[in-house]
Amino acid sequence: MNKKEISEEEFLKNLKRTRLVRKIISGIFLLIVIIWGVVSLFPMYWMFVSSFMWIGPSFTMRDIQWFPNPPTLRNYIDFFQLNAPFWIERRPWQRWFLNSLLVALIPTLSNLIFDSMAGYSLAKLRFPGRNAIFWAIIATMTVPLFVPLIPLYKMMFDFHWINTYWALLFQGLAGVGGVFLFKQSIQTLPSSLIDAARIDAAGEFKIFWKIVLPLSKPILALMGITGFVGGWNSYFWPYLVTNSSDMFTIQVGLTGMMGAGAMGIPPGVEAYGRSFAGAALAAIPVIIIFFAFQKYFVKGITIGALKG
Repeated sequence: MNKKEISEEEFLKNLKRTRLVRKIISGIFLLIVIIWGVVSLFPMYWMFVSSFMWIGPSFTMRDIQWFPNPPTLRNYIDFFQLNAPFWIERRPWQRWFLNSLLVALIPTLSNLIFDSMAGYSLAKLRFPGRNAIFWAIIATMTVPLFVPLIPLYKMMFDFHWINTYWALLFQGLAGVGGVFLFKQSIQTLPSSLIDAARIDAAGEFKIFWKIVLPLSKPILALMGITGFVGGWNSYFWPYLVTNSSDMFTIQVGLTGMMGAGAMGIPPGVEAYGRSFAGAALAAIPVIIIFFAFQKYFVKGITIGALKG
């Protein structure tokens, strides 16, 4: 056996060893991802399963089951109060879902409009103080979210907006985080395309509407999904500025059903099964929104990864 044959044999051994190591590493990473996925999805799975099991006012670890045995729709019937006597005060669950939809949808649309316009201005327009404005926006992003709550609540109180839709919607109509993301995204668009449109006598708004927005679908989807989910799941601010059950969002209403101190909730609705049914229904819109825009969401996360 000559040296050439020995070197080829060693090369094949090293190649097999390298492939084996790669398979082991890939298997370890796959196992980690599977474990992480199971741990992350188990609470949601358990919530949906529990919504089809009868769970009364008392709830312990013994009540946890992998499958409902036997399955029942009693929790959903009780949540909608389909079998409740006519003299019992009805739970305004329709208003809860409507209020959550308004809190999630209107501020999200408002942020998409104003943040995209501000991001385009900072990314592609030249005007004095542009960098100072951008760094001021970055600085405000370092302020903790709970810091402006007291002045915001004082503003709502002075304007007599407590327990109104103005209080629910006003504080979320504009934000600075979206301006930063839109600026980073629009900055990656070729300036030659925008300059060509200006040469053809296109105005800035037409350029923004016809060119920039269609090319910014990933970041629009990313901001739309995160904004909608954040608004739909918001609890603290709606709980702070509302004091009647008709103005509650679904999150505030569900915590009130579990005896979290919400006002205006009819008595005798503290059974956990009904809360699980309501939570399962509240999770459905978020799941639908995510899977409907999943492709753009993944693209939006990677924006700015390759270019600054």
